[in-house]
Order: sequence, then structure tokens, then C-alpha cells
Amino acid sequence: MIYANGYEVVREIEKQGSFVAAANSLGISAPAVSKQVKSLENRLGILLFNRTTRTVVPTEAGKQLIATLNSSHEEISNLLSQLMLQKEQPSGRLKINAPMAFGEKFLVEPITKYAQMYPEVFVDVEFNDKRVHLIEDEYDLIIRIGKLEDSNSIAKRVCDFSSYFCASPEFLLKYGTPSTPDDLRLMPAVIYKNTSSSFKYTASDGSQGSINVRPKIKANSMGMLLGSTLKGIGFARLPAFACEEYLNNGRLLRILHDYDSTPDVAIYAIYPDKKFLPMKVRKFIDLLTRSIGS
Repeated sequence: MIYANGYEVVREIEKQGSFVAAANSLGISAPAVSKQVKSLENRLGILLFNRTTRTVVPTEAGKQLIATLNSSHEEISNLLSQLMLQKEQPSGRLKINAPMAFGEKFLVEPITKYAQMYPEVFVDVEFNDKRVHLIEDEYDLIIRIGKLEDSNSIAKRVCDFSSYFCASPEFLLKYGTPSTPDDLRLMPAVIYKNTSSSFKYTASDGSQGSINVRPKIKANSMGMLLGSTLKGIGFARLPAFACEEYLNNGRLLRILHDYDSTPDVAIYAIYPDKKFLPMKVRKFIDLLTRSIGS
């Protein structure tokens, strides 16, 4: 078979857990292992392994191929045909992770619509606010808000949301209404755990600056941030989608109207690889962009 050499390498990588260990086991160099895997992936047009500097994890297609390698030539050929078909028609499992508050507000409808459009895809959805690893935790797609940290991944900017400095009426009665960003230095703040304690802003005249604030509560949950701000624990910089309802009913008040929080909040779709992006992921990103990015 024309793929035989590559199959042996793929099987050994899965067994050993890394390209280097597979190379040592096979008695060849690590670059030779990498070259054979890339050659096989290019011939098949399918990504077989997601890899970072920390780990190597077989993709769904990679797992299917490895599980079939001890089967007959006909069974392997049938699997390859199925994998080729998946490049044209979404199928298999689509594992998604997104922040809880954002997911429940904005993603339920597009995910439901996607499941109706593509019945051959099993959608595995997790809404939570914990930090997860795209490759190690075997996600096909992660939705993230704000700053990106994993440079090994590909990110598509889906849309932007404004963010506002907000506080409850009770908080402002106690601490006073700030007139400049400097006034915030003396007030307790509620901030997102994965960001710094420095807030950047742009004034109405275009000048920019930053302030270091005093965190009273740090949390990785939008629900916790919002609840703490509503209770008057501190002021917060909140994305519009989380606070607009409370600004409209008066439970929160926007402060520092003449200063824009910068940068505004961006929504990203993050995935492991661009060259071999599965059709199931591509179609979901397209639908998501149409749904919330317009």
C-alpha cells in the first residue's frame, strides 16, 4: 500500500505519545518521523495529530485510522473513503467549549440550528468558565472573549462587543461617582481573573491612559463578576452583552461616560489547525459568524 510507511509511524506515535519517542522506538530521527506524518497528512488531506510543544494528540480522524490499521485492506480503504467524504460533508463529533454566560445567551440558537442543518454531526457542548486546553482536552473549537493566550492555535475574530465601566447605585452612594479614571484607583474593583489589574481607556479627546485598580474580587465567571457588581462589592468593566439589561433597568449605572474602555471585547473562535480545518468546524464558524457577527 502506498501509505504503509506512514501507517507504521502513525501507529508508533500513538503508542509512544510523542514524535521523539516514536523515532527512538523505530530507530530513525525525529525529523524523519515528522516528515512522514506530514507527507501522509498531505496525501490524505486530513490532519492526523494535533501537536503543541507540550503534547501530541490524535485527531478524531487519526484515532479512527489507527483503530483500523490492523484490519484488512478493504476496511482501511472504506475508512479512507469515509474520511474523504467528511471533507465535503460535516459529520462526526464536534466538541465545543464556551464561557457560561455568553454561551447561554448567544450560542444556544446557532448550536441548535447547526444540529438541525447537519444531522450527521454529534455536537458535544460545554459551557463553563474554567480555563481549558484546546488540544490536550481534545476540543474542536473554543469560543473565547478578550485576550488570546495560546499562540499555537488559530483564531478567527467573530465579532466585537463594547465594554463599559459600571457600578451599582449603592456603590456610588458609598464611594461617590468618579469623574476621571484616576478616581477609580481608590475604589474596590471586581475584575476578570485572567486579565491584569490595569484598565486601559481612551478619553473623548482621543488621549489614552491606564490605571491600576484594587481588586476586591477576582473571578473567572461572568456570573460572579456581574453578581458582585450588582451587590455593590466593587465597580467593574463589563462587556455590553452581560450588563445592558441591568443598565436599562437601573440596577447598574454606567460611569465615566466620556472615557471608553479599550480595547473593546472581541469574540474569537479558536481551533487547532487551519490547513486541514474539518468541514464540520468550518461550517459552524460560518454559521456563528452569520448569527452573532453581523
